[in-house]
Amino acid sequence: MGIVQRELGNAELSDGQSVTVEYNHGDVIHVHIGNFRLDFSPNEFRAFAHVVLEGRRDLVQVKDGLHG
Repeated sequence: MGIVQRELGNAELSDGQSVTVEYNHGDVIHVHIGNFRLDFSPNEFRAFAHVVLEGRRDLVQVKDGLHG
């Protein structure tokens, strides 16, 4: 467990799970989803965030195509 330098964000999912993103000592970004934790370097986190955003965009396009 690292020393939290800054909380970057938090949210609650529709199922009640909490999500927290922290910047920790040692240039490590932690993403906590309930009891699950992911550790990233800043570059890894940027790549992860990019893939998540692409996935969201693709999902919206598919959903719009089904209802269009």
